[in-house]
Amino acid sequence: MKKHLLIITDCVDISANELYATVATTLEQLGADDVIIDPIVHVAEFSIINGNFICRLIADSYDPQYLTILAVVNPLDSSVSSRARIAGKLKNGIQIVGANTGIFSWLIEDFGIDQVYETNPTGLKGDSFISFGGKYIHAPIAAKLSATGDLITVKHADYDPDNLLKVSMQPGLVLHVDNFGNLKVYNRSSELNAEVGDKLNLFIGERKLGEAVYTRSMKELEAGTLAVYKGSSMDLLEIAIVRKTNTNKELSVKIGDVISMTKASK
Repeated sequence: MKKHLLIITDCVDISANELYATVATTLEQLGADDVIIDPIVHVAEFSIINGNFICRLIADSYDPQYLTILAVVNPLDSSVSSRARIAGKLKNGIQIVGANTGIFSWLIEDFGIDQVYETNPTGLKGDSFISFGGKYIHAPIAAKLSATGDLITVKHADYDPDNLLKVSMQPGLVLHVDNFGNLKVYNRSSELNAEVGDKLNLFIGERKLGEAVYTRSMKELEAGTLAVYKGSSMDLLEIAIVRKTNTNKELSVKIGDVISMTKASK
């Protein structure tokens, strides 16, 4: 089978092309014609929450034994003591390359970490400057790891898995806003104490977003209805205003907000 290298990044301009080109060139230099560079997946700018969701969601569509994920998402926080560039392998076979930002924490929680190492530390301690670490450091490492499957070839030092940053996924956390403005939230439909047709009050803190209808499919409801339903992603709930393309804007909701749901009084 072919191997797959998947780039997940918040770079949406020419930087994304640079990542792709660097990976492609490195693979060619290695003679690795058995590696496919898949279409780049974009995440919300600086959002480790959205990056976590994207990594976990997309992983389900691959054979984990043949997948390497390169994550280049910059949360603009370089002050943490655990700052490091890492490469690792999950217990199901997925290989990961990126910075220790917590972007792989959902994958690691679900599948477990088998091995993890620190890779190239150049520029992390202020001794030098790297203008685009994703291009100059992470991309070649990801290409090499995808081609060889050998973590030792990209290892700089051992890394304690306990130092891997984690993202807290609390119920109701808004993980993703799709291009229709619909919200994917960290609630399993199987865990929601509601039946089809129930009315749910939606809140962010004390601010009420509205009264929604719990349904199997929002297509069953009239246009303009606020709906909660089981979405297409890992049994997670979605929230949308039927036949609208700007639910997030109408509700003033963004990735990282936490939405609570309570049954409305009959």
